[in-house]
Amino acid sequence: MLTQLTKLAETCDGRYGSDSELEFLQNYLNEVEQRINLYEKLRDNEGQIIQQVEVHLKSDTPKVFEKNGQDFSSVCEQDRKHTMRLLATAMLFNEQDKLRNTLLWQRIIMTVFNDANPCRMTYTMMEQVMNKILNKDEIKLINPVLKLVQSLLR
Repeated sequence: MLTQLTKLAETCDGRYGSDSELEFLQNYLNEVEQRINLYEKLRDNEGQIIQQVEVHLKSDTPKVFEKNGQDFSSVCEQDRKHTMRLLATAMLFNEQDKLRNTLLWQRIIMTVFNDANPCRMTYTMMEQVMNKILNKDEIKLINPVLKLVQSLLR
């Protein structure tokens, strides 16, 4: 949304925007209440979602967050919270560029520490947990952003 607004401002400098150029804005405004409600729901349920993801992952793979005998569960939990907040903000503003850039940095770090498998498992499980908590319309709004997270952090 923010990127599209910037492009619109640059493109329409000194003239009115056409109907087709303004279409994205109308579409966003039609969804803004849903987006705000979903953002608030994610914010209010963050702890539950994060906890359920960890419980499910550890029940399937008890040592999923262990490396060289050290438990990194708390570090991974912080990462999940951070990513979930970025995900919610990207959905709210329908803006994936900042999220993509942040995820690219996370991907580099993940690769260096050889943490691809726990990451892949985490965001696959997050989708499953969200599918239980969210309704169809909410899933439709969050899914593009969640898929971006999954594709970049696998």
